[in-house]
Amino acid sequence: MSISPDALAQLFAAQLPGRPDQAVALAVSGGSDSLAMMVLFADWLRQQGGDGNRHIVLTVDHRLRAQAAAEARAVAEHAAALGFRHAVLEWRGPKPQTGLQAAARAARYRLMGVYMAAHGLRTLLVAHTRDDQAETLMMRLARGSGLDGLAAMAPATEVRLVEGCDGVRIVRPLLSVSRARLRATLQERGVAWLEDPSNAQPAFERTRWRAARSELEQLGLSSERLALSARRLQRARAALEAVTDDYCAAEGSLVRTDPLGAFHIDRQRLRRAPEEIAVRLIGRCITAAGGLHEPAPLAGLEPILARVWGGRPGEVDGCWTLARARIKASGAAVDIEREPGRLALPVVTVAAGAKLLWDGRFSVEIAPGFEGRLRVRALGPAGRAELKRRGRAIKGSPALLLAPGFWRGDELLAVPAVAFWAHAGLQRVISAHFKGLR
Repeated sequence: MSISPDALAQLFAAQLPGRPDQAVALAVSGGSDSLAMMVLFADWLRQQGGDGNRHIVLTVDHRLRAQAAAEARAVAEHAAALGFRHAVLEWRGPKPQTGLQAAARAARYRLMGVYMAAHGLRTLLVAHTRDDQAETLMMRLARGSGLDGLAAMAPATEVRLVEGCDGVRIVRPLLSVSRARLRATLQERGVAWLEDPSNAQPAFERTRWRAARSELEQLGLSSERLALSARRLQRARAALEAVTDDYCAAEGSLVRTDPLGAFHIDRQRLRRAPEEIAVRLIGRCITAAGGLHEPAPLAGLEPILARVWGGRPGEVDGCWTLARARIKASGAAVDIEREPGRLALPVVTVAAGAKLLWDGRFSVEIAPGFEGRLRVRALGPAGRAELKRRGRAIKGSPALLLAPGFWRGDELLAVPAVAFWAHAGLQRVISAHFKGLR
C-alpha cells in the first residue's frame, strides 16, 4: 500500500528533467499530502545523490487560525530533519467574508510566486493527489466546463504567479497517487501529519464533494476512474492544441500579429476552421492581447464566437470586450487588441539589466551598461504627438496608444513597436517585443 523506493523515479524523474540538484521549491502545509511529497522527494534526492539544502520548502501561514504559526514551525522542523531549507510566508491584511478558500489559494500562490521570483526559482512542487484530481473534475463538470476544464490538472504546467514576472513551472508528482497510499507511507515511517479543521467544514465545495465520495464510488465514479478520464481528456486537449498551433503557424496564416500588440484575423478563413479550433484560436488571441495569464472564460467567449464565426459577413458585425481585450468584427476582418480605458496601464521604472513582462503583453529588456533609469508606460496621446512632432506620424489602430514607450523625464527615447529610437544605438540597448501567441 505504501510507496516503495522503486516507485520514486516514476514520480519525480519524469517531471523534473535535468540534475536532481537544480533548485526547486516545495509547497508544504504539513498535511498528509504535502508532507508525504517532501519525505518522498528527500528519498529520491538521496537515491540520486542530490543535496537537499539546494531546495526550499515554503509554508504559507494564512493567519486564519491561532495554531497556524506553530504548525508552520513543525513543518520547518520536518524540513530541517530532511536537509531542506525552509521559509514561512504570511498572508497579512483583511480577509474576505465570502470566497475565503479561493482567496486563500490565490494569496498562497501569489506569496510563493513573489518569493520564487526574488530567489530565481522556476519550479514549484505541489502535492495534488489522484483524489484532488477526481474532485476537480467533478466540480468543473458541475459548472458545465468544457474539455479543457474537465481535463483538470496537468502533471506539469507553466503559469505566471506574479504580474510582470517570469512564469513558474508547477509540477504535481503525486497526481496518480491516492491520499490513502500517501498516508500509509507516512504511517509506515512513523511520521505524523497535521489536520486542518477547515477541510471538514461543509461550507466549502470541495469538502462536500469529499463527503459524497462513498456514494459516487457506489455508482462507479471512483477517484481512479475519474482520474483516468482526466488523463484521457488531457490527451484530447493536447491534440486540439496541436491542431490550433498548426492553424496559427501555417503559411499565409489566418492570424496576423501586429507588433503593436494586436491580432488581425481573416474571418472567412476562420469560418472554414472547425468550431472548436476557432474558439481556441480566438481565445488565445484574447488572452495574449489582454495580457492575462488565465484563459478567456468560455461563458464569455462562446457568445462572441457565435457572432464572429457564424452567419454571413455584415450580419454579425460588432464590438465586444472580454478579459481586458477588445474584439471587433467588421466585414471580412476580426481585430483583437488591448481594451483601452478600463484599467490604467502600468508605469514601471527600469534600469540596466532589467527584464520584465510589461502589462502581461510585452517582453521588456534593458541591456547591461545603460546609464540612468527609464520609465516604461503606455505611449498615450502625448507620445503619439511626440512621434508626430519628430516626423513619425503613424496611422493605425488604437493599439498604438497602448504600446509601451520608454521615457527619460519628459523625453520619449524609444517606441520599439514602431521602430522608433530617439538616438542612434538605443536599438541595441532598449527592446520591447509583443509576446504574441507563443
